[in-house]
Amino acid sequence: MNLYLNQFSEKHNFPETVTTKTLIIASTGRSGSHMLGHTLYETRDFGFPLEYANTANLKKWKEITKKANFEELMHELFRIRTSKNGVFGIKIHYSHIKQFGGFDNLVKFFPNPHFVLLRRKELLKQAISLSIARQTGQWIASQKKLSETLNYDFEEILQNLKSINSENSNWKYLLETRSQKYIEIEYSDLISNIQCNLNKIYRFTGQAEPTNKIHKATTTKVQSDEINNEWYEKFLLDHQHRAAKSGWTLNRWKSIS
Repeated sequence: MNLYLNQFSEKHNFPETVTTKTLIIASTGRSGSHMLGHTLYETRDFGFPLEYANTANLKKWKEITKKANFEELMHELFRIRTSKNGVFGIKIHYSHIKQFGGFDNLVKFFPNPHFVLLRRKELLKQAISLSIARQTGQWIASQKKLSETLNYDFEEILQNLKSINSENSNWKYLLETRSQKYIEIEYSDLISNIQCNLNKIYRFTGQAEPTNKIHKATTTKVQSDEINNEWYEKFLLDHQHRAAKSGWTLNRWKSIS
């Protein structure tokens, strides 16, 4: 995996303090969690929410901290990445839950967890973005691409679309059925009004709203270009053609309903 190396720098560490609360960004791939995590880091009140439970990142963190045990490693991250107000932040994609042995164990592991469920309305665009990132190895704009070759793949995008939809539903199900404290934030709303959503997170975690305002998330660059738009239009056309070819038209569906 093409690691985002800046995340491991000691310059992002905080003075040692006790972790009393955890902010968990519950997310899916390409949902805008990197941007939100970096913006929260700018406030200095939510630690540095990163993908600490990502398998590739864990390997690097083990090398740095000399902690081979997962639980010991995470507690070391609590020690060095908890902000002075006692809040530790982390991004957790649905696929990372297994690292903790399931959702219930995850909830028990983190002190006083508060979840931000981050979602995108335009799931197809998210699915296309995920496909492009996997092919290039570039998950954020500051990373170098591992490959310049891009191949449109209808089936890959379709599978991404199904997976993202399923993971969103699973996150919602777990948070509701386990009676967890959570709020929902939508990606486009986050982009259009970053400070409003930051204030929402401050209130949710029981903190006073900051006097220093962040009017724009400038820490990351939105990765969107002509390829995304081209694949978006192509996918819609392909989907219509495949649906027509299979015979599952709207009129046929109504006739057997």
